[in-house]
Amino acid sequence: MTNPFSERGRITDPARFVGRWRELGAACEQLERRRPLLLYGPSGSGRSSLLTHLAQAAGAVLEIPNLNAFYLDLSLLPDATTTYGLIVRALGGNEPTIAVLEQRLAASGRPVLICLDGVESAIAAGWGTELLERLGRLARRSAPGYHGVAGPTGQSLAYDLMVVGAVRGTPPLLSEPFATVRLGPLSFAEARLLLDSYLAEGEPLFSADEVRELMALSAGQPAFLQRAAYHLYETRRRPTYRWRKAYRAELREQPPVDNPLPPAIFETDEDEDEEDSSAPEWQAEEAPPAPRRPRLHPPPDDDLRPLLAAVGPLLVGLVGSQVSNSWPVGVAIGVAGYLSVIIWNKYGHK
Repeated sequence: MTNPFSERGRITDPARFVGRWRELGAACEQLERRRPLLLYGPSGSGRSSLLTHLAQAAGAVLEIPNLNAFYLDLSLLPDATTTYGLIVRALGGNEPTIAVLEQRLAASGRPVLICLDGVESAIAAGWGTELLERLGRLARRSAPGYHGVAGPTGQSLAYDLMVVGAVRGTPPLLSEPFATVRLGPLSFAEARLLLDSYLAEGEPLFSADEVRELMALSAGQPAFLQRAAYHLYETRRRPTYRWRKAYRAELREQPPVDNPLPPAIFETDEDEDEEDSSAPEWQAEEAPPAPRRPRLHPPPDDDLRPLLAAVGPLLVGLVGSQVSNSWPVGVAIGVAGYLSVIIWNKYGHK
């Protein structure tokens, strides 16, 4: 049995992209207006997956059957010239410049969607900001619905362009206005659909209680949810697998970038407490008490014992001296009595 949640990261299979209805609707609304758009959120929030889904499904969602969509990961490209060159060549051109790109957009006769992932890497490298601003300016001058090859003589070229980028963290400050859509936690229904999409047909689904626990452990973040689901799924293969502890250990050892860990990561589970605090087998049963030596004499049930022990031998000695008319005999009897008391106190209580 293979764990289906072992494949993490960007979702490229359209059948496994579910949910994100609010964000998807907001993004498509901006694209319909041809406003350049930035998707943003912390690491593991699903920006790349949503961007990929837009590249795959925007034509159907926006009802543009001849849409020409391009997905580029800027973190893998060295500069803006290379980025322009890839798009120009895909449109049938050669020169990697923004001017030639505009000409090829007009000559293509088809609406074009450019999806840029890893925008934060290009900005950190020093060329991403200018690239976004130039492409955003082209998109703002776009003519939605135009399907010709060029504008009339003496007029600017006409084309239909949409631009959307995905950036980790917060959106950058740009001179060209971009609309923004933030990716927050998944809802319970979205998490349920996402988890179910990974399970094979006929395979038991996670219960509602299990989904709620996964939501609590992941704070609704897709990347955390996939990790937690991986460890929970392992219990189907190994019933004794301590999945909560393994999930917490993984996140503590490999925390995501720019995304705080869910609060539940720092809590302790009852099953962890029971197993960690359990004593070894040799300590499991309480040792039997050591046997006590029997008493030589049962102790009296009243409170006169100390008084009798102190005064008794003296009285016996006085009586002995009176009977024998000899005080040495009385002293001997008294001394013998005190010795008896001492011996009894020393050995009679053990």
